[in-house]
Amino acid sequence: MSEFSVMGRRKITINTDPQRRCYDGCHFSEKTIWSEWRHIVDLPTREEAEASARTYKVINPGRQYKVEEHE
Repeated sequence: MSEFSVMGRRKITINTDPQRRCYDGCHFSEKTIWSEWRHIVDLPTREEAEASARTYKVINPGRQYKVEEHE
């Protein structure tokens, strides 16, 4: 029987300044990347997993969510 996992990731800001300068939380130079996909929850049906992913997206609109099937 298959289970479905809800996976999520977020944006991460990296200070790219060689001297690591940061003034009042602002970097002299920076880049934003996506984190690795992380497991959130396992659910028994695709419908439940997709509904959960939609709910997470409403709560955290700046993050990405996906559903993966596994055995």
